[in-house]
Amino acid sequence: MKWNRSLPSGTKDKLFREANGAYQLERQVNDILKKRGYQRIDTPVIEFEDVFYSEEKNEKEFYRFFDKQGRLLVLRPDMTMPIGRVIATTGIHPPLKLSYSGKVFRSNDDMLGEQNELTQAGIELIGYSSLKAEVECITCAVELLETLNVPNFHFELGHAQIFRFIVTSLGIENDAKLELQLYFNNKSLTDLHRFVEKFPSELDAFICAIPRLFGEADEVLAMAKELLPKESQIIPIIDELEMLMRTIKTYHQNISLTVDLGLVALMDYYTGVLFSGYADLVPDIFLRGGRYDHLAEQFGHSTIPAVGFGINLDTLVTLQYQLNNLASLDQPTTLVHSSLAQLAKADLLVKKNPGYQLSLFETVEEALNYGEKWQYQQVIEITQDKIHVIKVGDQE
Repeated sequence: MKWNRSLPSGTKDKLFREANGAYQLERQVNDILKKRGYQRIDTPVIEFEDVFYSEEKNEKEFYRFFDKQGRLLVLRPDMTMPIGRVIATTGIHPPLKLSYSGKVFRSNDDMLGEQNELTQAGIELIGYSSLKAEVECITCAVELLETLNVPNFHFELGHAQIFRFIVTSLGIENDAKLELQLYFNNKSLTDLHRFVEKFPSELDAFICAIPRLFGEADEVLAMAKELLPKESQIIPIIDELEMLMRTIKTYHQNISLTVDLGLVALMDYYTGVLFSGYADLVPDIFLRGGRYDHLAEQFGHSTIPAVGFGINLDTLVTLQYQLNNLASLDQPTTLVHSSLAQLAKADLLVKKNPGYQLSLFETVEEALNYGEKWQYQQVIEITQDKIHVIKVGDQE
């Protein structure tokens, strides 16, 4: 049988420096979360499809297959829903501060050029209803990004209930809802004006202003209150965002933080505040999250308040590569070369010195050529009589 030499769309091999950088970055993230008191959780890469069932979820995104009993399985496209399953079915009791990292798989259109295999890391605060949990999410994200030297990062906050309340108030069906969501996402002023003509309500002015209701929180939230009816159920949501923004800026006075009242939740389980993270040199959103108080109910459990976020680690690895920050990650400096008879002595020297590696070549010339290729600083040659240090590149 002739085997396919290419990779599936949206996947890639990580080699050498990039693979090591990805490993080191994931380890850094997990170490920071451990120090902040988060407990590690790992869930299977393979789950029953039912775990991810949603009326709004596009099943075309799933990698689906059958087990030997004919049951439908998927490669997990998301990390939060399996954690919801764990909380609802294993008998562990909130409150909990959980952290994770691992692979997720989403089958995107081949022509879009998106990654179908992603490495995610994140946190889930389970059993915390206070806005302190949202503040902790942002504070934790700030510490992660500062530690990883991510330049000029920025957070944008929204709220899942704004769009949902509008849909409920207008009484629109699924097709009209998807149409309105598209206009929100595109911030299309013309389309929104046409939409409110078709579905008039007391929210017309607010809906038509959505393309302008993003930016600095003080200005945007004040404008929103002027546009909304006095008794609107969106007013308490605006108040919640106002309090959260004020508290975060007290903690992080120099943080870059804006609000977008037209933000629509990417996943339908979100019920409250939404987070998005951006940074210079990163073309896409690399951090997403928010509050999801009713996820456990999908697994037959009573309501458990929860909030969290996930970071696309592959995007941050690419950024670190661009900034040349991966070069310093455990880069070996020295090859220790010897004859077979002196190998034990060479190995002992390697064990005593971080950054030293054992040469497995027959000749010192081969060790020097390898050292030059992989940017080692020196080769130490051990003979029966002496130890000789040779700077890589000085052998001619």
